[in-house]
Amino acid sequence: MPSAKGWAICWLFLLGAVLGTGLDAFHVHSKVEHYAVPVLFGLAWWVPLLFGVAAVAIGYSHPMVDPLLGQRRVPRQLMLCIVELVWVLLAYVVSATSIDSHAKAGLITIIYLNFWFVTGRGWQNVVLSLVTAITGILVEMVLVAAGAFSYLHPDFIGVPYWLPCIYACASLAVGDMGRYLFLSSTTRGFT
Repeated sequence: MPSAKGWAICWLFLLGAVLGTGLDAFHVHSKVEHYAVPVLFGLAWWVPLLFGVAAVAIGYSHPMVDPLLGQRRVPRQLMLCIVELVWVLLAYVVSATSIDSHAKAGLITIIYLNFWFVTGRGWQNVVLSLVTAITGILVEMVLVAAGAFSYLHPDFIGVPYWLPCIYACASLAVGDMGRYLFLSSTTRGFT
């Protein structure tokens, strides 16, 4: 039987593979991006794996790095973590609109700042959001350069200006889900 940490990793992977893939399919159907070799719903076969691994990386890293940044986080309730995912959904909806890329970046930044304020603020969350955004953008730039997929309206090295803001929102939501899954399992005595 898997440990509590194993279950947390499985749940994070499933969250990323299902929700992330669904949001990416929304981007494909909104004409934001295009995959070179689509298999199902306009997506490549590896998309669920990529989003699953990304969710594990974000959700696992945040509670591990928190003590190094001097951040003491109490695990949130599961329902609150689920509601936080709505902020990410809202950011995706804005990114799929037909407005200018700079305007999208501005609107998603406003979403992020409101989300950051509601989730407890802290410079630590800003640092984690920046690291998540930089890492995610670099991965996407490599995938675009490799021809795996493309944005239909790129701004800089194959990616749009608003992309870091999406990653920043995901950092807050998936980071808190990871905190819930990992920290609540240790406070209940599971290891």
